[in-house]
Amino acid sequence: MKKALIFAASALMLTSCGKEIEQQSAPRVTTVNTTTAEQDAVPDEMTPAETEESPAVTTTATTKKEEPSKAETTAKAPKKAEPAPISAVCMDTVEVYHKVKLSEFVTESSAVLANGDDILDTETLGEHEVTLKFEQDGASVEKKVTYTVIDSTAPVILLGDTMSVSVGEWFDPADYISYADNFDRAPSFDWSGTVDTSAAGVYPITVYISDHNGNTLTQDIDVTVSDYVTDPYYDDSVIYFSDFRQQYAADGREFGIDVSRWQGSIDFDAVASEGCSFAIVRMGYGEFGGADLDAYYYDNIAGAKNAGLKVGVYFYSTDTTTEGARATARRMVEVLGGQSLDMPIAFDWEEFQHFQNYGISLHDLSEVFEAFADELRQNGYDTMLYSSKNFMERFWENKNDHPVWVAQYYDELTYSGDWYIWQRCGTGRISGIDGAVDLNVMQEVAR
Repeated sequence: MKKALIFAASALMLTSCGKEIEQQSAPRVTTVNTTTAEQDAVPDEMTPAETEESPAVTTTATTKKEEPSKAETTAKAPKKAEPAPISAVCMDTVEVYHKVKLSEFVTESSAVLANGDDILDTETLGEHEVTLKFEQDGASVEKKVTYTVIDSTAPVILLGDTMSVSVGEWFDPADYISYADNFDRAPSFDWSGTVDTSAAGVYPITVYISDHNGNTLTQDIDVTVSDYVTDPYYDDSVIYFSDFRQQYAADGREFGIDVSRWQGSIDFDAVASEGCSFAIVRMGYGEFGGADLDAYYYDNIAGAKNAGLKVGVYFYSTDTTTEGARATARRMVEVLGGQSLDMPIAFDWEEFQHFQNYGISLHDLSEVFEAFADELRQNGYDTMLYSSKNFMERFWENKNDHPVWVAQYYDELTYSGDWYIWQRCGTGRISGIDGAVDLNVMQEVAR
């Protein structure tokens, strides 16, 4: 919904007019004069001398012309034109946690909005007030308007929009589904339908996920009962690094890998010989910084640098609090010991399975990432966010526009936003590594 707010004020009349407007019961359409002209006529006032009796005075007639009276002088002054009133149309409601500039909040106006880059406060539900600053005809005009922050967004399913069960297996959809809400930390779950796991087949069920503000997701899901359960999303096709480089070659692109202890001992000179230009090394995993450094971290970062590769690092975080995220960032700074990196430090959070058990909202998770990034910024390091295309587009806020390292295991990247690194697959093959490795495309971006 939108509502029109028509208002204006001069520098001289703003305070008193504004107060008068605010006393109205429904200040939806208001008008304030913007003129700085004098009143058309100012009535003479009696001076103290004129209220007292005066002794008689005898005067002698002269030819001196009498001065015009004050009233006559005022009447002859030219009248100044009033400037046009300022009109503006503003949003009535704004969604909680949405990043909205005042230039977006004010959808139409007849004057220049001077503070259009300011961000609305959408952190809490309820009525809020904001001051709009306009410029017109060389004058500045301010007006306070109200808006309401609401939560009208239903919870979402993170994982489990399809379900597969083995014949004879006990089935409860709550064991298969992962869900969350943007605002509510404890949405409720229910379902209806019948699933007979004694017989193979496809059984439709309906799930209901509700938050405490009255928003409900209702979704039909097919449950497949079969003798052999597979992951329909997993692609185990092998991609060789030389073919990978050739397929995705383009101006400004580089090709690299990300590694951890799962790759074992790596011959980085052999890796570099294939045209690999960078490696992103896992430093560790866990929460609150932990003590869980990757067993091959020091060997990998030293080997990659010695082979002339560009080097970055990532941390597989399981933090669910901003305090824990800051502790993790401080731990990384301590381990780096002042080393420079060739790309931002990556925040890797993948614990979406049974997300509802963490007691946090999706907004809380985004704040965990921002705390991690802020702590690193204070220590001289930039940050990038790692996640899948699905989660990046639907769940992460990334409100400060950090570079994105997006994972999508398809022939072409269909991510809708700007990206810095694309993780193409987890089944790559390259000289110097015995087994599979993740292959990545890095492109030049303005940072």
